[in-house]
Amino acid sequence: MALTVSTPVVAPPSVALAAASATGIGGDGITKLARPSFAGAAPAGSNVVLYADGQLLGVTRADARGRWSLATPVARPLVAGAHTITAYAVGAGTLWSKATSWSMSVDSAPPTISVTYDRDNGRATVTFSEPVSGVRASNLLLSGRTQSGVTVSNVHINDAGARAYMGLITMSQSPDGRKFTFQEQFNLAEPGTFTLSFVKTGVVDRAGNPLAAVAATRFTII
Repeated sequence: MALTVSTPVVAPPSVALAAASATGIGGDGITKLARPSFAGAAPAGSNVVLYADGQLLGVTRADARGRWSLATPVARPLVAGAHTITAYAVGAGTLWSKATSWSMSVDSAPPTISVTYDRDNGRATVTFSEPVSGVRASNLLLSGRTQSGVTVSNVHINDAGARAYMGLITMSQSPDGRKFTFQEQFNLAEPGTFTLSFVKTGVVDRAGNPLAAVAATRFTII
């Protein structure tokens, strides 16, 4: 009788950013943290070995339910940019699983912004250095003084208090999420000198970084 030897197979682990480290859009693998934590599932009781770009990050053990997590060591922060995370599960008898490779990236730089205003067509354009989310028409503020002496003091241009000076706004955005166009439905009612500002509240990039600063443009209606 022939002797058949069966070699146990260790299932490869899954790997992703831990919930607290997924600072941007969930599941996109982008974080603003240089020392993110990783988590996943592996055979219960197995050791999980984690590498970043071929360099060992650490070893941890899956619990009785197969859950594991590992924080990036203080001495091994991830630089800004793309990284390949490779994970193995090591079972009894030092049997290794196949590798699980996963791509993620670190982005800790806040987006920058510029604001322009086309006074002939009543159109404001807000451009960001990278894709962002959370932009609303109410992020625009209007301030200034009309030639008749009426002061417009930091009012949202879609609010009722500003409609005497600027009409309702429609907003559209480019497919890449970097450029937003705000089109007036009516022209400014009175000539004067105004400042159009963009409020950064609620606007973040894909990694969850908020805007570093506000932006504004000044223009004159004659």
